[in-house]
Amino acid sequence: MNTSKNIEKIIFKFFDNQASLSELEILLLWIGNEKNYAEYVEYISINHLTNIALNLADKEKIINEINLKINSDKKALNKKSKFKYLALASVAICFFSIGTYLHLTSANNEILKPIDPAKITLTNSNGDVIDLEELNDNQSKITNNISVDQNAKTIYFKNDTISDKLVFNTIRVPYAKVFNIELSDGTKVYLNSGTTLRFPVNFIEGLDREVFIDGEAFFEVTKNHISKFKVSSNNTSAHVYGTKFNFKDYPEDDFSEVILAEGSLGVGKLSDDNILIIKPGEKAKMVFSSGKIERSRVNTLLYTSWIDGRVAFRNESLPRMIQKLERIYNVVIINNNKDLKEKYFTATILYKEESINDVLSYLSQIYGLEYQIINNKILIE
Repeated sequence: MNTSKNIEKIIFKFFDNQASLSELEILLLWIGNEKNYAEYVEYISINHLTNIALNLADKEKIINEINLKINSDKKALNKKSKFKYLALASVAICFFSIGTYLHLTSANNEILKPIDPAKITLTNSNGDVIDLEELNDNQSKITNNISVDQNAKTIYFKNDTISDKLVFNTIRVPYAKVFNIELSDGTKVYLNSGTTLRFPVNFIEGLDREVFIDGEAFFEVTKNHISKFKVSSNNTSAHVYGTKFNFKDYPEDDFSEVILAEGSLGVGKLSDDNILIIKPGEKAKMVFSSGKIERSRVNTLLYTSWIDGRVAFRNESLPRMIQKLERIYNVVIINNNKDLKEKYFTATILYKEESINDVLSYLSQIYGLEYQIINNKILIE
C-alpha cells in the first residue's frame, strides 16, 4: 500500500465527520483516480474503517457522499459568514436562557420522586437518588461543589472543600446512554452504557485516588506525583500515574480488559500485589477462569472509538455481539439459531446515527441473518 500519510489522515477524518472543506476536496480529487480508489478500498478493508452506511457503497456512492458533505459545508460556511454578528448575539442569549451549568446546592430533605431506571442517576452519600437528566430547581440543591452541563452530558466535581474523610457518590448509566464525569482532581471519565461508577466526592491528599467500576469507561487521568490513581472492579485493578486508558469489566462477562492509549499503567488482580506493566498500544486481558493476564498489541481505536459514537465488531461471536447491541440500544435479543453460535461478524456501527433496525438490516444483507421483532423483543431465527 502506497497511500500517503496525509491521505490516510483525511480518510480517518472523513469517517469521523471531522474533515475540513479543503480536505474533502483533496479526497474527492484523489479518489477519482481508479488506482487511488483501489488503494482506498484496500486501506479501509485493512483498517476496518467502514461503517454500515458505507460498507455497501461503490465508488459512485462514495463520491456522492463526499460531494454532499462539501456542499453542506459550503452552505454552512456562507451562512456563518452572513450571520456572524447575529450568531454572537444568539450565543449571549443562549448562555443566559439555557443556563450552561446547573449549580447544585445542599439537599434540603425534600422527598424526591421515584427515579426511572432508564435515567442516568447520581446516588449521594445520604442515599438520595437524583435524576441527572431532568434536574429542576428543587432537585439541583444537592451539594455546593457539583455542577452539571446538560448539553455536554457531563457532571463536574469542584475541589473546593477540604475533608479528612472519604465521601462517596455513585453514578449509574443505563443501557442505550453514555455520560461523562470530571472528578475533583480534574480526571475525566467517559462512562459507557450499562456502567456504574463509585467515586469520592473529594480525594484526600496523601491517599491513593481510587474509584470503583462495573462496566466500561475511558479515563484521562490527571497527573499527580504524590498519589497514584487506581481503578478497581470485582476482579481487576489498574494502577495509574497519569495516562489515558479504557477499562472494561461488566458483571456478565468472564473477562476484564484494560487498553492503554497513552502513558504508563499497571494491571493486576484485585487480591494480588503482582502488577503487569503495559505500554501504549497494548491490551491486558484478565481471564477469570484461569486467573491469568494476557498481554497483546492492539489497535486502540477499535476499543476506544465508542467515546465518539463508533462501535467496532471484529470477528465477533454472535453471543458477544448480542451483549454489546443490548447495552448500546437497550433491547432484548434472543437467538433461536444454534448454527449461528459458531459464526463471527465484522462491522462498525455509528450508534448515535444508526438505529438497531439499521444494524439488523445490514447484518441481514451481509450475513443472511434472519430476525423478527415481537413484543419489543428481537428474535434471531
